[in-house]
Amino acid sequence: MIVGGEGSWLLTADGGRILDGSGGAIVANIGHGRAEVADAVRDAMASGAYVLPVWPTPNRLRLLDTLRQHWLPDGFDHVFFTSGGSESADSAVRLAHAYQSAVGRPERWKVVGRHPSYHGVTLGTLAVGSHDRRRAGFDRLLLEFPKVPWDDAEAAVKVIEQEDPETIAGFLFEPLTGSAGACLSASDDYWLAIADVCRRHDILLIADEVMTGFGRTGTRWGHDHLPVEPDVIYGGKGLGGGYVPMGMVATTPRVVEPLRDNGFFFFTFSAADAMCAGAATVLDILRQEHLVERSGAMGDVLHTRLSDALGEHPHVAEIRGRGLFAGIEFVADRDTGEPFPTDRHVTMGIFRECIAQGLAVYPAGSGPVRDAIMLGPPFVITDGEVETLVDRLTAAVGTVLH
Repeated sequence: MIVGGEGSWLLTADGGRILDGSGGAIVANIGHGRAEVADAVRDAMASGAYVLPVWPTPNRLRLLDTLRQHWLPDGFDHVFFTSGGSESADSAVRLAHAYQSAVGRPERWKVVGRHPSYHGVTLGTLAVGSHDRRRAGFDRLLLEFPKVPWDDAEAAVKVIEQEDPETIAGFLFEPLTGSAGACLSASDDYWLAIADVCRRHDILLIADEVMTGFGRTGTRWGHDHLPVEPDVIYGGKGLGGGYVPMGMVATTPRVVEPLRDNGFFFFTFSAADAMCAGAATVLDILRQEHLVERSGAMGDVLHTRLSDALGEHPHVAEIRGRGLFAGIEFVADRDTGEPFPTDRHVTMGIFRECIAQGLAVYPAGSGPVRDAIMLGPPFVITDGEVETLVDRLTAAVGTVLH
């Protein structure tokens, strides 16, 4: 039973403390217990009312202005608000089809995903994603969206060409693959090839920044590390920092202008006023306390310490990631890459042992990455807390994989 939080720690009902090494679900970027966010939400609720998402309010405009001025790339002036990552991803899929239809290409309905990948739990996002465990049991409900390899540019371009680009609306990607791959990152050549085929065929390039956005990788956006410029960016998680359910989709006038006659329908709680107040405060804290830069600096500390402690472990295939976003993949044999048997349940074993050690981590893995955990602690984590995190993780791994 979690009854509160403080900085990088979760507080339990029996007086215990758990180091939040995963920031919940890679969410708690500014840390726990920030009263100023609660104050902003309370003030908005006390003085406001439910307002249709198409009407402006001061808090909505404040959040919009903050995103435009300090976070979004130049030209990304149009923002659509949601209640979280899955809604954002689903809206981005809907936007890709709406754009193609508006410019006279309604036959473009497919959105290409990567294998492995994960974009949310709506039927649309499960369809474009490739997370075997989370798709399981829903196959009959899902559209047959094409999938390309996460790291093979030639094969990826071949799939797109074989599918017929005239049927493809968008290409959806995570800059670093999150829960399905534990921070897998493709080469620059891969991304240049993908960007080239998308540009040639006017396929919208859509960046899933739900986990990697708002400073998690040490830059504003995860795609800042890549040699590509997306047409659409969407985010969640870090936008609300774990305090408010918020997500957003952002794009340029080129994509939005054709939609003006058709519209783009909102959710009931799109841009909920108090949630906008909370999210704007989260973004203010990130800027005022230079927490994006801190994510990069503390990420270097974390990766160095992980490498020292686990880099040569016989069952650690790779330690990867950027900033305070790290993935560790576990295998039966690091020389051959042979995975553990599925019935060994390595990931959940490490997860449970970490909890026993007083550390929260994020279970990950799908398809080619069978067993992995991710780390995404709050950006306010200290050097001493990084040491504690790595010590407890190392002890947990040693217990499970002795």
